[in-house]
Amino acid sequence: MNEPQFDRVVDHTFAAWVRRRTRSEALARAAFAVSRDEGQGHSCAALPDDVDVSALRAHAWVGDGGAFSPFVLTGRGEFYLWRNWRHESRLADALRDRARARKHPVDAARLASDVAELFAGTDLEATQLQRDAVAAVPGARVFVLTGGPGTGKTSTVLRMLLMLMRHAEACGFSAHPSIALAAPTGKAAQRMTQSIAAGRAHLAQRLPAASPFRAWLDRVPAAQTLHRLLEYRPHDNQFARGADSPLAADIVVVDETSMVDLAMMRQLIDAVRPNATIILLGDPAQLYAVEAGSVLGDIVASAGEGSPLAGHVATLRHVWRAEQALSSDLDRVRGGNLGWVDALTRGDASDAVQFRACVDDKAIRARLETWVDQHAHELASLMHADIAPADALNILRRFQILCAVREGAFGSQGINAAMRDILTRRLRIDATGEWHHGRPVIVTRNDYARDLYNGDVGVALRGADGLRVWFESRDGASAVRSISARTLPEHEPAWAITIHRSQGSEYGEVAVVLPPESEHRILSRELLYTAMSRAARRVELWTWAEALRTAIARPVQRRGGLRDRLA
Repeated sequence: MNEPQFDRVVDHTFAAWVRRRTRSEALARAAFAVSRDEGQGHSCAALPDDVDVSALRAHAWVGDGGAFSPFVLTGRGEFYLWRNWRHESRLADALRDRARARKHPVDAARLASDVAELFAGTDLEATQLQRDAVAAVPGARVFVLTGGPGTGKTSTVLRMLLMLMRHAEACGFSAHPSIALAAPTGKAAQRMTQSIAAGRAHLAQRLPAASPFRAWLDRVPAAQTLHRLLEYRPHDNQFARGADSPLAADIVVVDETSMVDLAMMRQLIDAVRPNATIILLGDPAQLYAVEAGSVLGDIVASAGEGSPLAGHVATLRHVWRAEQALSSDLDRVRGGNLGWVDALTRGDASDAVQFRACVDDKAIRARLETWVDQHAHELASLMHADIAPADALNILRRFQILCAVREGAFGSQGINAAMRDILTRRLRIDATGEWHHGRPVIVTRNDYARDLYNGDVGVALRGADGLRVWFESRDGASAVRSISARTLPEHEPAWAITIHRSQGSEYGEVAVVLPPESEHRILSRELLYTAMSRAARRVELWTWAEALRTAIARPVQRRGGLRDRLA
């Protein structure tokens, strides 16, 4: 099922401009369709039935992709803007070339010995897919590792990096290969750094004392944002790194790849040297990028037998996370199981997921009052005058309200306002101004000078230096850093945040708020799955039963040609 259609002013404006410049009604209608569909994340448009396709093919502004033209019309009737056609074709060519460049530099016996050493002390059956992935990466120029929450993607990629360092020269790298880790957002990069640090400590305990792999653990660097990796220049909206100025890294690892759009992925692939290795991590069941494309999903779907990417994609399935109660629920959401929704709304589906019927403003307000009751101890601690910044940030990781929309009683803005009222009354916080001790905030715009990015969550605390906003450091340690509230980049309260901005985060428990209108265009399976997968232990769903049914029954299917190009 495709996303519901809706029009934007920019779509009509673009169509009107094309109509004035070309005097072609057919082209104007096609331009409207491709602009509208790109706004919904599609790489190309399916033309309306009443558009004269033969007139389009004959128009000077429309080509077949062999040379530049403002628009491209394929033989199957898919209509592209030139930039998306170029991104898609260049990306597909680069991925195919990388897959075909694979070598097998390590003999099987040595490889098996190294894999056994890296997985010493682990269950063979449970780790078989991880072992296969680690064994497959030496010599590969592209590798994709996918899996749901808790399946061990980070611990597996850490072993992949050790394996590549072990066999660096055989893989065509220097004896000490350089490594770059990145993620689409600051929050995702920070979480990746923390996960790698935890995995490093865990693996150090498991590896034999004489293992050469131990010496390479500390060579794995902290992660950074993709924009920083590619040296984005805000003043001219360009990247310094690309095909003409590639990255120096021998190995590039990108986490949360489901969030990477078509244009950014093309930029990244262009910037990775042909003889370097790129490893992509992610969960294709999560929300796609806000901009055009469904790159990770297309890559995974294309990697069947006979595809150039066959053998370059691995999917982990065993759930390692200690709190596994949610894994079966996530599987049902991923599979679109409507019976699960029926059982959930009857109250007998799951211990980890609870449905809370909410159909209006009054019901949401009642749920918020209960939410405050449930977390009264944590909230009181957060508001305590002497709380340490690290402790305050730790409390914010324990629970979070996630909203599908921003506006209205069911949106993050309305819930943040309601939470402020409730906490002012119940905890007697000082609400005379915008700021108060214990106020959580989320950054909504990148600030490269201050190393703060869209999605970063901090907490305002009063201390000897006045009120400052504290954030976790990015080096994977437990250190924190602060900034004056007066110089904080654009931000919002963070009692509730949008599901899109939560990507790359993990909380102990979440409340997921979906608009109760059963046909709301925002509702989708990927939205629900992404929100629920932010929780480690427990989920509450605040919505109406029919809205929940719509969400799970509506998978997002983005139009584009990348999947077919890679197959």
